Amino acid sequence: MAKRKVNLTLPEELWAKLRSRVPERKLSQYVAEATAARLAEEERAFLRERLKEQCLARAAQDLELAEEFFAAEQEVDGQIRAKE
Repeated sequence: MAKRKVNLTLPEELWAKLRSRVPERKLSQYVAEATAARLAEEERAFLRERLKEQCLARAAQDLELAEEFFAAEQEVDGQIRAKE
């Protein structure tokens, strides 16, 4: 995978925590993995929201269809009972 060298500006407190937990030679890898994890989390959140919206839209369509079929079923049931 191609790599790009970048400069980052971090709050002093965050930098201190990072330096205390991650060896210097592993900083780039750590930041890359943390960034990838955050991006994946945001993508999952986006997909969850999209799925929720689509499910709600589909539920509304399903309810409408069920109501139409229920009315038709009631009508046919009434006709059958009237002939008995």
